[in-house]
Amino acid sequence: MTLIATTFIKFTSATAVLFGIAVVVVLFMTETPAMADRSLPQELAAELLIVRSDLVRLTNEPGLPATHAEGLQQRIKGSLGLLPWLLQQAHDEAGADQLLKAQSSRRLLITVLNQLIIRHPLDTAPYATEHLTPTQRREASAIHDAYCASCHDDMGDGDEASILPSRDLFLMAKESSSEAFLARLINGVKGDETMLFTNPLTPRQISALWLYYRKR
Repeated sequence: MTLIATTFIKFTSATAVLFGIAVVVVLFMTETPAMADRSLPQELAAELLIVRSDLVRLTNEPGLPATHAEGLQQRIKGSLGLLPWLLQQAHDEAGADQLLKAQSSRRLLITVLNQLIIRHPLDTAPYATEHLTPTQRREASAIHDAYCASCHDDMGDGDEASILPSRDLFLMAKESSSEAFLARLINGVKGDETMLFTNPLTPRQISALWLYYRKR
């Protein structure tokens, strides 16, 4: 795939992980990858939205296959191990303490997460979609077709036997809040060790994908 570049072109090849699924990402980029200069407060805000979304799904969908529920629980446990440190880095020691004390009750945990999300909102300004060019919108479709479609398209909620199933991304965008899905695009795509496991996508590419999955 060749993506149109209008300024300085940087070539990068990385293995990206989207919602637990590894794909090889090879991009011609005109911007710095989203994670390269991402602040810890932005990572915190995105992770809060992701873990709340996972908890709500685990709570509100009692018919989930046992393997899917196990995968969600593992992912939530990992997030809850990271979030207190991120909160401390954001000088919210009280929030970190609240989160640790709330982990005995799922509903209490969701309540605390709601409060923390208000205190630490996700900055969506870098991902505003209204200024995307037609070329950037087409690029989102090209990225999806090249790197996401083969694992995710028409998959519904994914293979029942898989702990971290490949879910249909359009379905996820429809079922999630707009901010929660953006948070997954920001925090949920990881490059390989050559990119220090940062997101290989640029803010414009994330913005275009965010719009693409919601509007189709």
